[in-house]
Amino acid sequence: MKVSKFTNNVLKIAKTFEWVKRIATAPEGKVVRIRLWINESFVNIYYNTMTETTSYAYIESNKRIFGANNMNIGWHWHPYDNVQKHEPGKAITIAEFMKALEKELMKRNKI
Repeated sequence: MKVSKFTNNVLKIAKTFEWVKRIATAPEGKVVRIRLWINESFVNIYYNTMTETTSYAYIESNKRIFGANNMNIGWHWHPYDNVQKHEPGKAITIAEFMKALEKELMKRNKI
């Protein structure tokens, strides 16, 4: 998938979550980095067209708290309560990640 198509899809999905306050994109050739701000915390999104590597990470106080990616071992989740763990899964879309994050943030009264 091209960087522009990936970016447009992320922006479209991000706008459906009212708790996303600001969006920043940084395309760099075959790579794009996108940040979705949620007050002081944010979601970092990374996509590399050459390797088809995708990473979604929720960052709070400069630490990954929750995430999902397909780096090294295929698609897997980094659970909210144990971010070092790798829980195998199927391919994860930005919409699926954002819905899972929303559920976790609501449980903790963060949104």
